[in-house]
Amino acid sequence: MDLHYLEIFNTVARLQSYRKASAELHISQPALSTEVKKLEEQIGLQLFDRIGNRIYLNRNGQMLQEYTCQIFTIVDDMKQRIEDEKNYIGGTINIGASNTPATYILPELMSEFSSRYPDVRFNMTVGTTAEIAAQIKDGQIDLAVNGGKTSYPAQICASQIISDSLIVIASPSHSLSDLQKVCREDLKDQHFIVHKADSQLFIYYRKMIKQLDIPENVGMFLGSIEAIKTAVQMNVGISLVPEAAVSAELKNGTLCRVMLPLSEMDYPYSLIYNRSKALSTPAQKFTTFIHQKFR
Repeated sequence: MDLHYLEIFNTVARLQSYRKASAELHISQPALSTEVKKLEEQIGLQLFDRIGNRIYLNRNGQMLQEYTCQIFTIVDDMKQRIEDEKNYIGGTINIGASNTPATYILPELMSEFSSRYPDVRFNMTVGTTAEIAAQIKDGQIDLAVNGGKTSYPAQICASQIISDSLIVIASPSHSLSDLQKVCREDLKDQHFIVHKADSQLFIYYRKMIKQLDIPENVGMFLGSIEAIKTAVQMNVGISLVPEAAVSAELKNGTLCRVMLPLSEMDYPYSLIYNRSKALSTPAQKFTTFIHQKFR
């Protein structure tokens, strides 16, 4: 069985998209489709079902993917051992991050690390804390920085690297921005702009309104902190966000902090990786680099 065909199948199966696989492998979509068909003919099984414009792994494809993931984990380990023997620091680090560290913490770290090791490239996946943890568990990414307090399965090693605070922000033109400190009555009718419902920030929002004893009043769900900041600046509502994400706006006065009648809410960031997956030399170096930066 041709390893080339298996690599193409594994990429298409992981991304569930010929378009995305084409971009990652730098192979045209028609050529990808032809290669997958050749593999199906070779093994005598159909691997994907097509519904509309989307493809989905069928039962046969799911079975084969279990094996190809193991195969390419071994292949990656072999390649890494060879690179280790050469004492060469280079290659790709597949890194994941939840929204806040992906935007406000990791770019500076990756830039500094790349200046030290110019042959290292980063391939970053951004998702919710749960999505990133699942990809670490499945071995799809090497390491990640996640926000929020969450429980991880035993195979995931997690260590806190830095702590942030969650704060409520408002537009300078919002009525709450003039108050030294707000009370429950000030907040109970306010529309909140929140991160998507499966995010850590939404969990923290619900904890906050429970502590304040105010009703849930979500005016808008948005998928990124940048979109939330823009909506708040336009006075669409108020929002609970990590302070690191709005430090520049608080400093230049385009956003204001709303002082809550609560203790400060800690929001930690943790470095995570899969204990059972051997980290490449660049990934090990980057892990050490992150710990040194925040110790």
